[in-house]
Amino acid sequence: GGSGLGQSRIGGTMTDANTSLDAIERIGTHAQKVEEYKRLATKLLAEANMAGLSTFLRRLSEDPPQRGEAVPTMISRQVLQDFVGEIFTSQLPQAQRRELGQLALQKLKARLSSFEEPFSIISEKMADILQGDEDWAGAASVLSQIPLTSSQRNISDDYKAKMYVRIAMLYLEADDEVNADTFVGRSHAIVGKGDFTNLEVKFQHQACRARIYDAKRKFQDAARHYYDLSQVGKATVIACMGEDAAAQMGNIDQVIEAQNLDALSKAAVCAILAPAGPERSRLLAMLCKDERSSKLQMFAMLQKIYLERVVRAPEIEQFQKILKPHQIAITSDGLTVLQKAMIEHNLFAAAHMYNNITFEELGFFLHLSADRAESIARGMLLENRISGSIDQIEGMIYFSSTDSTQSVKQWDTYIAGACMSVNDITQYIATHHASYLMPAES
Repeated sequence: GGSGLGQSRIGGTMTDANTSLDAIERIGTHAQKVEEYKRLATKLLAEANMAGLSTFLRRLSEDPPQRGEAVPTMISRQVLQDFVGEIFTSQLPQAQRRELGQLALQKLKARLSSFEEPFSIISEKMADILQGDEDWAGAASVLSQIPLTSSQRNISDDYKAKMYVRIAMLYLEADDEVNADTFVGRSHAIVGKGDFTNLEVKFQHQACRARIYDAKRKFQDAARHYYDLSQVGKATVIACMGEDAAAQMGNIDQVIEAQNLDALSKAAVCAILAPAGPERSRLLAMLCKDERSSKLQMFAMLQKIYLERVVRAPEIEQFQKILKPHQIAITSDGLTVLQKAMIEHNLFAAAHMYNNITFEELGFFLHLSADRAESIARGMLLENRISGSIDQIEGMIYFSSTDSTQSVKQWDTYIAGACMSVNDITQYIATHHASYLMPAES
């Protein structure tokens, strides 16, 4: 529709643009040619002359063009670099900007070695439009075409990392963690350098890695990354946002607290779903000792898992309500991710409750067949997540406790619980009966 409008309003649009371009071709000096091309581009944009703009773009980017001689690359590169930026600052409607943008991408990509800079500019602008339309995969695909490892341009590590992380974030929005993982891997090589100081990109990179580990069901790694994200301080956030933007947010402390609590909540969920064993126990200890965890929706579940208590079906059903689809997806052995995590946890708890148990009794305890219970226990023994041995003749599993610190850990937990309760009481008194508090002695 856009092109038709342009033609009906201005008679003979195509000829107008072509005639002007022919005239510019005959100019002798380089500088004057550049000036005239730029003037023509501005005029065509002001008229919203779509047919003329299309002709202009083709004549400057094609080699050879359908009419006239090829414009020398030194001139066309300079003119197109300004022109592609001007398309998006002009008064053209969004649909027409998109139409010209698509044509520019197509034409410039065909001669990418000559037009890397304008191609990169148009790619970023088009990605902004697609992102605005929530076409995450489309935006990521456009940005991923930008040549970031080119020898022709001096591209800073900062820009490369920023692009890789942005592409990864877009793919994550499109639920494509495979492509996201590729670009996070590329950014990791840059962000991991000692001299890389862009905090905002580092923070976004960390968030991408956490989400990818979560999506790939590497819950232990995801929990650790989410926990790191939950400890982001005000100074880091201000450094990422810029002081002016931070000053305009009156409630920055509440925003940071809410974001940190959200990351902590994700860390807790991933820790609960992580494979039962000593590694997870350390992770759970860290989370339970964090005083913020008591505010979490799943705190009771987190404590129960940490204290190695048996988790019952109603508690599992309640916890399932807050999980994402990939966290309750069915795995290769026919169990959901959650079911498998809870069965393994209860077996881990059994290993600390019993010295030995028959396959039949273990199956009854786990609500599984005896064979299935034995198979899961064997897997955990082989991975050193529990200690013991299996006697197949007697149909018995013998557990050996290697954790001499178990009773100390239990005692630590009780002390931590008592301290937190005293702290809660003190807070309550301070809030409701301030006059009861003794003034501090100077």
